[in-house]
Amino acid sequence: MKEVKRYSGVIVKCGDEVLLCKRNATGELPGQWSIPCGHLEKGEHPMDGVKREFKEETNYTLDNDLKLVGFVKRYNRDGTEIKGLMYVFMMETDEPINPDLESAKDGEEHTECGYFNLENLPFDNKSDQLCKLIMRLLKKD
Repeated sequence: MKEVKRYSGVIVKCGDEVLLCKRNATGELPGQWSIPCGHLEKGEHPMDGVKREFKEETNYTLDNDLKLVGFVKRYNRDGTEIKGLMYVFMMETDEPINPDLESAKDGEEHTECGYFNLENLPFDNKSDQLCKLIMRLLKKD
């Protein structure tokens, strides 16, 4: 059995909107909208990983006010085996965080970022686990 890859990501919620970033065409999840996220390093705690990845991708340092809100499983193409698990954290803020992709160490992983509400989420597949989690969190308002 292969080792399950571990990821960590954060939903930044500002009012009734969430921050999403569009992945570049050549990297992981090519051309898809997602939350800032990435692989955990060996032995890295998911909270530390999400802070590291967010800083690397947006050039913004997250504070400690994060809470674990769910998990997203990634399956093989045939859907039979879990190949990855993403820890999903959430941070609520009164002021939008605007990623600085040009200055970020790994800013090239995204082509653009923006805030989206429940009605204009840019997911092609509304049954995707991440999309369903985001919709549930936005409906709590």
